[in-house]
Amino acid sequence: YRVLMMFDCDVITQSIAEQIKQFQSRGGIVVGDNRISPPIKPDILLTPHQRTGYAAKDKAAYLKIAEQLRGALAGKYSRHVDSNNPNVIPYRRRFADTDYIFVVNDNREYGRYVGQHGLVMENGLPSNSTISINRPTGYVYDLVDHRQLKTELNKGRISTDIHLGPCDGRLLMVTPQAIERVHVQSPIKVKRGESVSATIEVVDQNNQPVNAVIPLEVTIEDSESNVAEFSGYYAATGGKATIQLDIAKNDPAGIWKIEVRELASGRTTKRYLRVIGDPLKTDFGTINKELANPVQPAG
Repeated sequence: YRVLMMFDCDVITQSIAEQIKQFQSRGGIVVGDNRISPPIKPDILLTPHQRTGYAAKDKAAYLKIAEQLRGALAGKYSRHVDSNNPNVIPYRRRFADTDYIFVVNDNREYGRYVGQHGLVMENGLPSNSTISINRPTGYVYDLVDHRQLKTELNKGRISTDIHLGPCDGRLLMVTPQAIERVHVQSPIKVKRGESVSATIEVVDQNNQPVNAVIPLEVTIEDSESNVAEFSGYYAATGGKATIQLDIAKNDPAGIWKIEVRELASGRTTKRYLRVIGDPLKTDFGTINKELANPVQPAG
């Protein structure tokens, strides 16, 4: 951690106070208000805002304090993810070298329910924002719309523009490798009553698995075009996922289809396998050639 927020922390234990002092001695930044416990000397002191009961006025005051905090942290703390719109709030998680950025649109106005009393701004409004990420390269995917987003590089940070509807949100995945294709491997045939494994790989241009947790939508259809068991949503961890298909003894024989759609770029692929059942009876006896003649009768 680089920054510790301490608001309404007027009473803390001695052991916690000592740990906070050690945190500061290592270069950590403590942000506090005028209620902070006396043994702690904050690096940044903010004046708290007392709620007035009017949501718009209170939100404007909090955004002003947030702007003050941003200025106080300048040169001391570098945000890995940032939004140029204070109503669009980013939150970052990480897997290996891949970033997952949750973005929430908090732009609101008064509505006709409780908004008429000034207590709550319950109606959402659309927002635009530029999301910047502190990495010189990367490929940004919208996991909600399942597409790759355009990016720009400025001062060592990549950025992308997003539009959010009222009460809307996004989940962006930023990978060091671009997704090129999806592979599915499985045996070409399986007997009824047996199991078979299907291995899915999401790979880059060098045919190497993309080192991310990538959402997948898997649809399995039997030979009668019915959606079969084990269809659903999966995660390709490290770019790989394995699905175990249990073929029941009474499942229909014939050609089954495994269709996989990765939900980052929207790429799809298909794989077919034959489910072997009882052999077909091909002895149809004597065939009436007249009935089998495809030529239409005269008249």
